[in-house]
Amino acid sequence: MGFVPIWDTMGLRASRSQLVSFEGTVLREDRRCPPATVQRPNHIAAGLAFLSLGIADAAEQALISHARSRVIPATGEPLAGMQWLRFEVADVHARLEASLMYARNMAWLADQNSPEFLPATMTAKVLANDIARDVAQVALKAGGGSGFLRTSPIQRLFRDAQAGGLMAYSAEVSKDRIGKTVLLPQD
Repeated sequence: MGFVPIWDTMGLRASRSQLVSFEGTVLREDRRCPPATVQRPNHIAAGLAFLSLGIADAAEQALISHARSRVIPATGEPLAGMQWLRFEVADVHARLEASLMYARNMAWLADQNSPEFLPATMTAKVLANDIARDVAQVALKAGGGSGFLRTSPIQRLFRDAQAGGLMAYSAEVSKDRIGKTVLLPQD
């Protein structure tokens, strides 16, 4: 068994995903999984939305912490008191909650072995990827120069948020499938 060294990414460095290579390996018959008796969708895709939602949640928490503790020198008021930031936070928070509810529904569809599960994974992934990037962007904007420093958790979360849309299926592939379902007649 060997590990293929391909995972040196800009973001999601802590995930340590790796390709594993098996050469000359034979799995004993009693250790093999029998074929499924009922057709079930691959549930691996369900986790991708939750990966981005976790990043979005962490970015929101970093944003809140920074906004509450950062005092604007010119006013003596915390950054959290600025209306522009409260509006942006309200927007991303509401969208994060909606994305989470959709992802939970997608997971429920998986539990029901619903044919709607696979299409829902793509929608959940797109929603979660978008909100992760958007929350991280607001956090970076609120963090200003200090949010861009290597010592800031905001910069790492910003980089991590970019990865979800690139993971299979990419955001573009997912959106193409969603658009095709909406626009083209079903046979």
